[in-house]
Amino acid sequence: MVLAPRPALATPPSRQPRLKTSLRPVIRLDTRWSSTFSMVHRYFKLLEHLDSTDDAIVDVLPAPPCNKRLLSLLKDLKKVLSVSKALQGASVTLLDARVWFDGLIAVKPHYARFLGPRADILHSPHFESGCVRVLGGSHRLTRTEKVALQPFCCVEEEPPHTTEGASSADSEDEGSFVEYLQKRRRLAAVEPRYDLLSCIPPTSNLVERFFTVARTTYGQERHSLQSITLELVLFLRQNGKYWTAQTVDEATR
Repeated sequence: MVLAPRPALATPPSRQPRLKTSLRPVIRLDTRWSSTFSMVHRYFKLLEHLDSTDDAIVDVLPAPPCNKRLLSLLKDLKKVLSVSKALQGASVTLLDARVWFDGLIAVKPHYARFLGPRADILHSPHFESGCVRVLGGSHRLTRTEKVALQPFCCVEEEPPHTTEGASSADSEDEGSFVEYLQKRRRLAAVEPRYDLLSCIPPTSNLVERFFTVARTTYGQERHSLQSITLELVLFLRQNGKYWTAQTVDEATR
């Protein structure tokens, strides 16, 4: 029995783009929003290599009007990605983050639901708004903002006024009394100073990354450490540029 010659095997549709480009589709990941940008961006890279007349894929390809909307979405995602990458910087302040978020809100107003200064997901909106005001050079804070920033406040204390000092001031001549009042006014006009606000990171990315690698860093030994001990070790490692072995030696003497 002689078998009929087998017809030449056609290239499967799923492998046809591989003959034209080495690019592969990108799948969206729930844990990384940047995968949404990568997925749309890769789609337009692959689109020029796809055959729109192929019956096997024509039914699943987005229509031209849909591609136009996707292209507009890609432009917006590029702006979001730019801000996301900038937030990874080591010297970014809360003021920088607020300026960038406000820029995104100006492009897409519905971003204010999550990026606005009073968004529901914010843990301490008064603290963040107060930091932004101070870092921007403004000292006109609301009462709630002043309370939130109180731990960072550094005020120059006015020397105490005794009864004898007050009576001597009353006995001085008119010129000296005016100078005394002027000095009191200058002391009262001293604005409170808030330190270390520029050192507060605007995101928790640094902390999240560090605790993610805690297991690989310490291996199984971390299971035998108390929570406070592990926290202290992580804190020292994260701030290693501020101390040396000599610092530890001096602190333990």
